[in-house]
Amino acid sequence: MSEAPGTPQGPSGRFAVLRLRDFRRVFLAQSVSVFGDGITPVALTFAVLGLTGSATDLGIVLAAQSLPLAALALVGGVWADRLPRAAMMVASDLIRAAVQITAAVLLLTGAAHVWQLAVLAACHGAAEAFFRPAAGALTPQIVPPALLMRANALMGMSDNFGWMVGPAVAGTLVAVIGAGGAIAIDGVTFLVSASFLATLHVPAVVRSGAAKGFVTELRAGWYEVKSRTWLWVMLLRACLVLCIVVAPLQVLGPLGLMAQGHTAAAWGIIQAVFSAGMMAGAAITFRYKPKRPMVMVCLMGTTAVAAPLTLALGGGALALGIVYAARGVGVGLLVAVWNTTLQTQIEGEALGRVTAWDWMSSTALWPAGLAVAGPLAQAFGVTALCWVSAGLGLAASVWVLFVRDVWRLRPAAVLGAAPAAMPSPPPGAPPRD
Repeated sequence: MSEAPGTPQGPSGRFAVLRLRDFRRVFLAQSVSVFGDGITPVALTFAVLGLTGSATDLGIVLAAQSLPLAALALVGGVWADRLPRAAMMVASDLIRAAVQITAAVLLLTGAAHVWQLAVLAACHGAAEAFFRPAAGALTPQIVPPALLMRANALMGMSDNFGWMVGPAVAGTLVAVIGAGGAIAIDGVTFLVSASFLATLHVPAVVRSGAAKGFVTELRAGWYEVKSRTWLWVMLLRACLVLCIVVAPLQVLGPLGLMAQGHTAAAWGIIQAVFSAGMMAGAAITFRYKPKRPMVMVCLMGTTAVAAPLTLALGGGALALGIVYAARGVGVGLLVAVWNTTLQTQIEGEALGRVTAWDWMSSTALWPAGLAVAGPLAQAFGVTALCWVSAGLGLAASVWVLFVRDVWRLRPAAVLGAAPAAMPSPPPGAPPRD
């Protein structure tokens, strides 16, 4: 007999949330899909470099996926608060499966060109723009508040297990079956994910009023963001750090390691080590509940500057791997705490739009960071650009510590509650303070 949504049964514990039927299926869908996602960046990177050897082309293809994600995230957020969220996620998975399989066929038949890979990456990003807001807002509908932190921690561990295993095997897969074959595996994982998500039974969101016009609801989502100082300053901070530090490193990292004589396998292993660190960080949140969540998010996010600083100082694959492992722990903590804070501070009927603002701010300047990294590295060198990235990134990260509301925000009381069996409040009810 299936468990009723929102009513965990059986013994409590850190994995009790997996007894929830719908959460378990979302967990399995993500676990399979993210494994493929972990393969594709490594495979795509070396597919582009194999076609042209151009760092600029690599930056363009990587940026092509992020541009529509940033441009359409807010649109996806509005529809995530209007339409059944699980259905949106299934449709997105099916579109991305078709995109990845098409890219795989082009690469395997030798017909691929950089512009084709860029167009397909853009289609992938467009579909993802509708998936992310729906996925971020779905969890509170199927998990009671007392289990949200543990649910987010488990999702983080699943996410990062895939990103650990995927990149670790990507180099071998590219060598054995080619970049096209590796990307085809990602396409199949989207189909598996869609099959899990298609069986969800998600309670409808209770709305405070009738649906309004698209522009009105879009503005209402922005009001939810701007009315919370801690929220909009943290979104701005993330936008800057991702553009200045994290995005350029996706180009500078492989270039720096290749200049030292390393192969695709080294970069893949470093990405896997980072994901292993994130799994450890997510596991810590089973017990750790920060008293000032946004301060913790800022401090953990600031660790991003350690990676370009390591490259600037001449560190090789081993040093970079150690830094990535430590940074992964911080990011694992950051993600679980950030997601839970949004889910408990924002009303359910607006959570899709706020999640969309989160994704839009994260990706708004990401394409620029990717696109300029290659040309700037060719003009000034990888080492010089890493110094600039680390210095500017530090300033872009820590300024929010001077904002009073960042210090004043405290977690919702429910985050400290024991994970005893309890009914969920109606979807869309105000968070408990």
